[in-house]
Amino acid sequence: MTEPARARGAAFWICYAITAVSAIVSVSFAVIAVVDGGVAADNANALYAAARSIALVLVVLIAPIFRVDSALLVGAVAMTIVQGIDTFIGAVQGDLAKTVGPAVLCLATLIAATVLARSDRMRDRD
Repeated sequence: MTEPARARGAAFWICYAITAVSAIVSVSFAVIAVVDGGVAADNANALYAAARSIALVLVVLIAPIFRVDSALLVGAVAMTIVQGIDTFIGAVQGDLAKTVGPAVLCLATLIAATVLARSDRMRDRD
């Protein structure tokens, strides 16, 4: 395996791992909110959040099956946006843990996706 191909493979798997952790953390909190509130009508927001989180985690988890970098990058961008908004919500609520955790995941996903995207550009130049 050539060095650029190895670097691209590593970039894919690192981006995948970070994005998957981000998606799994997100879906975990959504499911916890549903379990805490039940399926009552007043818990509709938690149910909608869980539905979207489950869809995102499934998209991210199946990305390696097809090994399409662009699919993983779409998932990474979506998770970056989700974690960025979660950071804002945590800050507005004044909750340090709900601010720092999503901020770290947001930045880590953004960096990993950037490295993967740049490795693709380098591969296309060869």
